[in-house]
Amino acid sequence: MRVRFLVAATTVATLTLAGTAACGSSDSKSSDGSAVKVGVALAGPRNDGAFYQTYLEGVQALEKKLNLKVSVVDNLTDPSDIADALNNLAADNDLVIGGGSALVAGANSVAPQHPDTTFVMSGVVQDGISNLHAYQMLQGVPAYVAGVIAAQVSKTGAVGFIGGAAIPPTSQSDIDFEAGAKAKRADIKYSHVTVGDFSDAAKAKQAAAAQIADGVDVIYAFVDAGLPGVLQAIKDSGNDVKVFNPTTDRCNESNQIIGYDYQNNQQLVETILNDYFAKKLPAGTKKYALEEPKIQKLTMCPNSTVFQSVADQVAKKINSGQITMPEGG
Repeated sequence: MRVRFLVAATTVATLTLAGTAACGSSDSKSSDGSAVKVGVALAGPRNDGAFYQTYLEGVQALEKKLNLKVSVVDNLTDPSDIADALNNLAADNDLVIGGGSALVAGANSVAPQHPDTTFVMSGVVQDGISNLHAYQMLQGVPAYVAGVIAAQVSKTGAVGFIGGAAIPPTSQSDIDFEAGAKAKRADIKYSHVTVGDFSDAAKAKQAAAAQIADGVDVIYAFVDAGLPGVLQAIKDSGNDVKVFNPTTDRCNESNQIIGYDYQNNQQLVETILNDYFAKKLPAGTKKYALEEPKIQKLTMCPNSTVFQSVADQVAKKINSGQITMPEGG
């Protein structure tokens, strides 16, 4: 990727998703060999250096190989704008891919109006709509793993969570980060706030400064373009505050970052497109988390690799059922 960051290993083998079902709307409209038109809707900016950028790049990386004609609409936050964008993309494209669970409600309403267009979202979609499908990474699961390590790393006995938009992945990560921390240290002090925007560095900075002033020395910064605000608050404080972040490897931005929820969105999008052409899109929503580490894994930065074995052990216990995730997480 490297406008700023690279989601690693785009050449890993395509994930085989169990339980997929053929759905009738997966037929390509361009059976004559012309380009398949793919519309990409993003709930945030296409250049955020994290989730939305890597999601789009997953499509762009396959544009030539799969003979795609790609159009993009980004920064979709208002419900009416989301509905308008999805309607417009559906009118002009064979396939509409949505990055960001904030788009799901709009897709639930718009997809039935365009039965000849296939919709694939990143979130839990309404069941029973034949042309609407979804692949969801359960981001709360790696957040639990991060919570265990955060409690182990913390010297003050206080950890914090800063969330971006108020969407299910944010609340799930908040719940699970706290659960992981308290599973390690029952008396850990926990602070959390949702600032309402993944990309607002000023709000993220303000939230981080408040938590640091309250004694927090490990923060899960569940933001994208807002992360520099968190790092600036740490720098201004002069405190040794450690940070986890979602989605991408941003370890080189600051020595305070010790780990991240690695998500290979490019591989996920490749899976979506391969399943679309093979007519194997899942009925409804396909959920998965840490079962396939090439797709998602709580990954420690080079400055904290000593904790990678702990992360892997916790993930193994989650996958085996030895650890039960909290309700809603």
